[in-house]
Amino acid sequence: MRYPPRAKTAIAASEAIAAALDFHHIKEEVRAGRVLTEWAELVGPKIAQRTRPDGVSDRTLWVEVANSAWMHELTLLKPQLLRGLRERLGEPSVFDELKFRIAGRTRRNDVQLRGARRPPPPKPPAPLPASGAVREQIVREANVVDDEELRELIARVRILHNR
Repeated sequence: MRYPPRAKTAIAASEAIAAALDFHHIKEEVRAGRVLTEWAELVGPKIAQRTRPDGVSDRTLWVEVANSAWMHELTLLKPQLLRGLRERLGEPSVFDELKFRIAGRTRRNDVQLRGARRPPPPKPPAPLPASGAVREQIVREANVVDDEELRELIARVRILHNR
């Protein structure tokens, strides 16, 4: 494994971090990630409430918006937004274009920013509590436990989870 070169003298932590990011070729990814982590500060609270950055692809920043009215408004403000984002993120520019899409529509299959927040997959429905013969079987099996409190707890949990 190759390691970054050692510094001959003490350097500032910011310089060391910048050198490590350069060495691992992830400096641009980290800079692009700032769009996600600092979105509200970059665009302001009013715009941040109705938008969220979705990713950078082919030097284009994709932004999801709440509805078509916001998409129209932001399209009119696109030059100012793009200029402000570039100023705040610094050079070299992470993206050259800004495009909007209404949230919830089909996503692109392009490269997304690392760390992009996605909703978790839906959880399977909880099983129905045991009833009838299965419940009676669980109670019979739990009766072998000597401690009454533990026996009731085991039976209750097994019945609840139908196991």
